[in-house]
Amino acid sequence: MIEKKTRTKIPKESKVRAELQKEINSVCPFCDNSEVGHFVIHHIDENPANHSMSNLLLLCPICHSKITKGDIRQEDVYKKKIELLTQSTSRKGTAQRIVNVNEPVGNTIVGDRNQITVKHVSKVVRQKYPEGCIGYDTVKANYIAHLIKRYNEYKEYEVGKGNVNYAMFSSHLKKKFKIGPTRTIYNLPMNRFDELATYIQLRINDTKLGRVKGLGHKNYSTYDEFANDNG
Repeated sequence: MIEKKTRTKIPKESKVRAELQKEINSVCPFCDNSEVGHFVIHHIDENPANHSMSNLLLLCPICHSKITKGDIRQEDVYKKKIELLTQSTSRKGTAQRIVNVNEPVGNTIVGDRNQITVKHVSKVVRQKYPEGCIGYDTVKANYIAHLIKRYNEYKEYEVGKGNVNYAMFSSHLKKKFKIGPTRTIYNLPMNRFDELATYIQLRINDTKLGRVKGLGHKNYSTYDEFANDNG
């Protein structure tokens, strides 16, 4: 019998998400889609309690679903993580980083319980969003991502896990706030942050689960609470 591993909360998830987003330069590493409303954190070794940075990869929901279904092999996910780490060596100096793989991975290029050493220093990241946009402020952008994630989680309660079209809500937000097809919701001007956050909060509260839980529980963190925990 296979032991079911318990999912635990990623410590300082917003900071971890920000680092992972820098690693992929805000582009899904498998489909190269940059118009992703909300990236998903994937545990490469399929252990939801192993939150080591070397075991986490940010993906679009569609590619994450393909991994879950087996359309993208685990060994290819390991390869992609290593590729992302080693891509930066041309822009990095002489410090070393040790990536520990603690789970058996069969015949992947990583090998079984090996260490991979790549030389690096701080990575220079190109700012994707111009100053004045919500995406320019990491904490505000991550709060919007938090709300979008919560909305999708609550929709799963209504339609069943695996039946949620994660891209649909992001597309709806772009249409409502008149965001161009080549831009994301994070291109919205900073002065509309409160308007956007309030709208998503109302949509969460209006879901079936939101109406039930909202009677005695909080459906999401306020921005101040989120900023205090992740700022």
